[in-house]
Amino acid sequence: MRIRTLLTWLLLFLGATWVIKNNIVQIPDNVQQTFRNGVSRVTTNLNSILDSNWNFNQNKTSTKKDVSDDATPVESIVKNKNLSNKYYYSYQAGTPDAVQNVFKRAIATYNAAGIVKIVPGAEQGWLNHLELGTYRKNVPLNQSRTIELGIGGPKIMEQTGVVSRIANHASAKLNIYYNKAVSQAVATHEVGHALGLDHSQAEDSVMYPLDREQTALSPADLAGLKSIYGETK
Repeated sequence: MRIRTLLTWLLLFLGATWVIKNNIVQIPDNVQQTFRNGVSRVTTNLNSILDSNWNFNQNKTSTKKDVSDDATPVESIVKNKNLSNKYYYSYQAGTPDAVQNVFKRAIATYNAAGIVKIVPGAEQGWLNHLELGTYRKNVPLNQSRTIELGIGGPKIMEQTGVVSRIANHASAKLNIYYNKAVSQAVATHEVGHALGLDHSQAEDSVMYPLDREQTALSPADLAGLKSIYGETK
């Protein structure tokens, strides 16, 4: 609205100036000078406003791009899903105490971030749930240069229609064929997958595909979680 008003005044001043310049109407010199000063002030104010708006839009675009680039990638299955940030977790039968302990430390790491809330509880209906446990799998050295220490990922249940609802019944498991799998770092990585985080190429991320014994969530990991569950609640 302000720009439109300035443009209107500018047109009026320009029209008056043209009349004065071409001597269509005889106007005293002091009145002519007043018109010229008015045109100069309006033009200066208009340029200032336009420059300010352009800079604001440029900064806004840059900020959005930076946030997107810095976040740890997320699994495609959870993108644009309105998931609750609260989860219940339970262990599959026979899960060793050592495995339960590293999962508890991993869960404490995510809870401390304040983006999700993960508490003990059985799987039930349309509530988010994490099943934690183990499996045994030998990866022959002649098939791969790396070993599989764990698996994890989301499982989305969704209902649309008159009643719309969604839940993530996810799982995270450690491959106890290898002693190295029973660690807080591996558990944190697999719980990250269960919550919806994908692999990251940043070596300080818990979602780096190779085990670097990383247990702390990086700023990019936090940004990835926020992109799924929203800001800290």
